[in-house]
Amino acid sequence: MTINKGDRMSKDSRLTKEELLAVMHNVQDAIFVIALNKELKIEGFVEVNEAACKQLKYSRKELLSLSPLDIIDPSALHFIYKELQDIMYGKSITIDSMLMTKERERIPVVMSHRMVEMVEDHKFIVCTVRDHRKPGEIQRLLDKVIKQYDSLFYFHPDFVFSLDEKGAITNLNPAGELMLKYELSELIGKSFEIMIPHDEQEKTKDAFQKNIQGQTMQFESAIVNKLQQRIDLNVTSVPIILHDQVIGIIGIARNVTLQNKTKRLLEESEQRYRSLFEFNVDAVLTLDLEGRFLEVNQATERLTGYHADELLEKSFLPLIVPEDRERTFHHFQKALEGNPQQYETSMYNKNDEKMYFHITIIPIFIDRILTGIHCIGKDITEKKRIEEKMNYLAFHDSLTELPNQRLFRFEGNQALKEAKEKRGMIAVCFLDLDRFKFINDYLGHEIGDLLLQKVANRLEKVLKDKGRAFRYGGDEFILLLKNTSEVEVLSTAKNVIENISKPFNLNGFEAVVTASMGISLYPHHGETPFTLIKKADNAMYHAKRQGKNNFQIYGSYVRGMTNGNLKLETLMHKALEQQELLLLYQPQMDAKTNTIYGVEGLIRWNNDELGMVSPQEFIPVAEETGLIVPIGEWVIRTACKQNKEWQQKGLSPIVVSVNLSIRQFYQSDLIEKIDAILKETQLDPCFLELEITESMAMHADTAIVILTELKKLGVKIAIDDFGTGYSSLNYLKRFPIDHLKVDRSFVKDIQVDDDRDIITTIIALGHNLKMKVIAEGVETKEQVAFLKKAKCDILQGYYYSKPLDSKMIEEMLLHQS
Repeated sequence: MTINKGDRMSKDSRLTKEELLAVMHNVQDAIFVIALNKELKIEGFVEVNEAACKQLKYSRKELLSLSPLDIIDPSALHFIYKELQDIMYGKSITIDSMLMTKERERIPVVMSHRMVEMVEDHKFIVCTVRDHRKPGEIQRLLDKVIKQYDSLFYFHPDFVFSLDEKGAITNLNPAGELMLKYELSELIGKSFEIMIPHDEQEKTKDAFQKNIQGQTMQFESAIVNKLQQRIDLNVTSVPIILHDQVIGIIGIARNVTLQNKTKRLLEESEQRYRSLFEFNVDAVLTLDLEGRFLEVNQATERLTGYHADELLEKSFLPLIVPEDRERTFHHFQKALEGNPQQYETSMYNKNDEKMYFHITIIPIFIDRILTGIHCIGKDITEKKRIEEKMNYLAFHDSLTELPNQRLFRFEGNQALKEAKEKRGMIAVCFLDLDRFKFINDYLGHEIGDLLLQKVANRLEKVLKDKGRAFRYGGDEFILLLKNTSEVEVLSTAKNVIENISKPFNLNGFEAVVTASMGISLYPHHGETPFTLIKKADNAMYHAKRQGKNNFQIYGSYVRGMTNGNLKLETLMHKALEQQELLLLYQPQMDAKTNTIYGVEGLIRWNNDELGMVSPQEFIPVAEETGLIVPIGEWVIRTACKQNKEWQQKGLSPIVVSVNLSIRQFYQSDLIEKIDAILKETQLDPCFLELEITESMAMHADTAIVILTELKKLGVKIAIDDFGTGYSSLNYLKRFPIDHLKVDRSFVKDIQVDDDRDIITTIIALGHNLKMKVIAEGVETKEQVAFLKKAKCDILQGYYYSKPLDSKMIEEMLLHQS
């Protein structure tokens, strides 16, 4: 076989792998061979020569374990990505770049790349790298500039980035990677727009375009990071200019998310505060530490009548009424000590009208330093006026405007206390008009009321500064004389009796009325108001038996007179046994439907010896002796039994009301007795109403417990004679009351403006407390018209019917059906 010389030479000239590597290692320039996968993506180094190892200060083994991306300075990566496409098309590409040594030193280089295709379709990139460092001082200066740039770029706490002229990301610092949650390699070559939220796109693109035109920009924008978290940024960006040509931009972005959130919260907080301040219906104002106005809202101007300019920088204290200044200033001082305060005070508005406010003052602390006081003032003027009116009603008689029993008890106790301390004397005089019943019956209730008013006026004139007159009830008055002597008391009593006996002009009719008076003295006759009244009352009855129109001082001869009640008491004990008591029923009419809502059970006593005895005569004796308890129990049982009988006859169910006496109310077994009666008679509790007076509920805490237990039985509760006693609005709200019964004295004087106002006030009060209101003593068409117009719920009186026996009530219910 002949061997061709050329073939032999060709075969001999082939280099082995070892020879090829030897050639690579002898080349002075660094050579890197990079493998590509089937998708033409860089996999890693497959070979490097000794110059490459020397250049980058790695061993061959170390370099072969790295990726090309590990040795290229991040700032130059984008050039590689830009030119990679041309390399894949077989072009030979030479670019300036920057490599990183093992010690992270940057080396400027010139890199030549060419793709080489081997057998079995394997593809590689052969990269020749030539060191492009400048000699001597130039390189040192260049290194210094690079290090300064590196310090600014890599160690800056804010997000530092660079873009090329098309907006592609060319670099970002570690702070940027941390913020974006991306690595640089994931973003290189991608448009910045992919991270900008839709609402910030237009503004951010506009800023980029102005950068490319050579302008420096500072603006607010936002990005969405890899975790889809929105981050607000404050961006400063400047153009990168090379040879008078903008080739990209570099920017610093500061995270202002928390700052913006805080700002928004502060703005919202300010808006909420302004809304609370400006649109509050209450007066809201700010004071400095000296009590001067710093800021006031419109409500303050409206309520006080002063314009803000008239208040600002002026002290609040002169506006407070003199008697409230010391207490108000005390609360202000407490607030200056850091303690919030709530209290009530009063002030004069610009029209010199007195106004009442509920005040809340709150210290203002800024950085733990007290800087001022916030004040909120709720106008309670109307509430105070109603309370004052109700308190006046509670302590004064509405007809004569004299103080009433309640005020006497208070002032009597005070007078006794002072007398005990000073070892002085006081006198209680019980006065009763002798012919009042005749005048009342003969001339009518209007003239009778006029007489009572004139008597009250005359008493006040006679007493002047010597004492004080109180209306006790009906035609009875009490005089209280303090710091007196027996001689002065007798002189005053004589003067009173003489003046009362002078004629009264009663609307053209001249009437002469006399009075009988009984007197008791402290300390001779008692040490409590109750004892002194009782003994003065006994002395007054003795004065009547002495021929009236005179006065008597309590003594042994008066004590004997009380025995006259023994016969009445003895007969009353037999009244229950002999079935002498009877119950009448007065209808209560629904004001809207004019149908019977219920009836009130009224007791009567028909005695063979005494005849028909009025409750006004025997009830006080029953109260004093305790007989009222069994009598009251009889009344409740009889009323319940009768009501059940009406229902069993098929009549419309109605409520029956009965009065509880004070002794009954505070009986320890009251609840058990009523419960037993209801079960005995089988009456549904909702058809029984128990009436108590205001004075019975004076011991409010105990009364609330009793009333609550009664309500648990299911019965209804009414306050009787409302407006003549004493009721605290606070306790009245807490009592489980169904009805308020307006006292007949107000209804009787309904033509008087004051009484009309009182009735209207009581009805409004009852309705506000979710109670129905019953008017007693309705006798005329005019009274009915007024009460219906005032929205009174239930009417009771002679206009509709007098008290009737059970048969007549039954007929009315049948007729109503």
